[in-house]
Amino acid sequence: MPEPTEGHTHRDYDGALSRLRLRVLEMGGLVSDQVTAAVRALLEYDRAAAEQVLLRERQINEYDTEIEAETFRLLARRAPVATDLRTVLAISRAVTDLERAGDESKKIARFALATAERMASDPSVPVHTHLRHMAELASRMMRHAVDALDRADASAAHEVARMDKELDQEFETALRRLMTVAMEHSRVIRATIDTVFALKSLERIGDHAKNVAEHVVFLVSGNDVRHAHAVLGPAAGQRH
Repeated sequence: MPEPTEGHTHRDYDGALSRLRLRVLEMGGLVSDQVTAAVRALLEYDRAAAEQVLLRERQINEYDTEIEAETFRLLARRAPVATDLRTVLAISRAVTDLERAGDESKKIARFALATAERMASDPSVPVHTHLRHMAELASRMMRHAVDALDRADASAAHEVARMDKELDQEFETALRRLMTVAMEHSRVIRATIDTVFALKSLERIGDHAKNVAEHVVFLVSGNDVRHAHAVLGPAAGQRH
């Protein structure tokens, strides 16, 4: 017969784990919003929007600190095993990628501030469509990956990998077009370099979303595929 406190203790643990998962969902939603907002600020030369992205970066860092502390408490007090342990570890790893994706959005916001100062000589105009599409893809990938983590859905994780290939193709197309602009207009080379970095930040955000998807595979199967080459497609082992 179980001890009278056993059910209560189990409920406490389940509640703590549910709260942890909810915080990750909230953090993932904020990171996705940051991606969209930063690129919109860049395309619309909106200083206020860019500054708002920089301000909200603090919230992402707060989520990172809070979730890390809660993860340590769960590991220390509850000593989870099997699937529960994998859940906690997968969440911990995912939060690291979410925080880094937030950093990339912050970089884009800073590029947006610089671009707003030189609207007349912005070389990114020819790749605005690519920037917008990459932002939509990266934001969607992040939401899908975090949702897959919450639901422990490996199939959804594989869909994130498929979208990452599309994002990489868009990045390569935009980069080629931008290099053509740079060769034709050498006077905007500094601004062109900033645009390259913005494109690269979006590509990295996609990589972080894919990493979160890989953590989902670990959660579901127990297989750590971060350095593998098959489970999430040929590029599964490519981390940035």
